Order: sequence, then structure tokens, then C-alpha cells
Amino acid sequence: MKQIRDLLERAAGKPLPDWDLLRASYQLRQFSKGENIFGAGEWQPYVYVVRSGIVKLTYLSEGGQEWIKSFIGEADFFACPNVLLAGLRTDYFATAVEQCEIEQVDYSEINKLIALHPDWQRAIRQLLEWHIVRKEQRERELLTMAPEERYQSFLKNYPAIASRIQLRDVAHYLGVTPEALSRIRKRIQT
Repeated sequence: MKQIRDLLERAAGKPLPDWDLLRASYQLRQFSKGENIFGAGEWQPYVYVVRSGIVKLTYLSEGGQEWIKSFIGEADFFACPNVLLAGLRTDYFATAVEQCEIEQVDYSEINKLIALHPDWQRAIRQLLEWHIVRKEQRERELLTMAPEERYQSFLKNYPAIASRIQLRDVAHYLGVTPEALSRIRKRIQT
């Protein structure tokens, strides 16, 4: 449970109590490249932390077109707020971009700790704040930046994983075709 513990205690700004209460719901899972961690329409009431590898979170249009909402690298987290907060089903896919090792814990067990300890409340609030800031930045990029600016922002925000992601996936993240990304990359290199 090392990655989850590191993440939550960093978010809390201090050690958190009662980790033993999460042991029963904790799983360390392995995923092969291209394997779904979960699909759209599932009940996945978990918080996930990537121990190794990269995960992409994607929406699929009715026509089967993939739109990548984000990439999650080592020591970062993801969860489906629709499930955790609204009791709905997942509305996107989480897929391993490369071989992944992922820690998973049931959010209902974290909720029990939130009810017992203000420090757990602080940790989850901080995770939500990080998530909100990341999503607002992504929204601003898509709505206000030209594709070349979005690509430069991607390289700045994902330096540890940018070279490990297929260019087709980077293009889907930026909202451009692979051919358009190729032209952008050529312009930047010259």
C-alpha cells in the first residue's frame, strides 16, 4: 500500500492513522499493455494509484472515436467521481498504455476513515483540489489554446511520460489528427 499511503499522507501533510482499516479492501493489480482497468458503464468505487506504468483515461464517441481526457503516470491517482460521489456508473475507460502495476482501494473504506479523522478529510479534500485544478487547466487548454500551444503544454506538464506515449495517443489527447501532430512537431523542431 506504499503508493497510496505516500500520496494520501503527502496530501494530508502528515502521517495518517488507522491504515490497517484499509488492508481488507486494498489490492495490488497488474495490467498488460492495452488492457482495460475498467470500461465505461461499470461500477468501480475505487481510488487507484499508479505504482508503475501509464494509464490513459478515454471517452469513446458513438462512432468509436477515442478522446483522451488524461494520462496518469507513476505516483499519480485516478478515480471516477460519477461513481464515488454520485453513485452512477463509469462514463470513460481506463486503459494501460504500458505494463502497469496499480494500487486500488475501496473508497467506501476511505469514507469510514474520513468520518473518524479530520486528517483523512484533509487528505481527500486536497486530492479533490488537485483534481479540480488539473481539470480546469485541461479545459482552459482545450478552449483557449491553439493545437501547437496545447502540445507545448503537454510536453511541459507530462515530461516524465511524454516520450513513452504513442504519438497517436498524444494526438487524441490534444484533439488533433496524428498527421496534424506530426506537422506541429516539425514546426517546433525547426
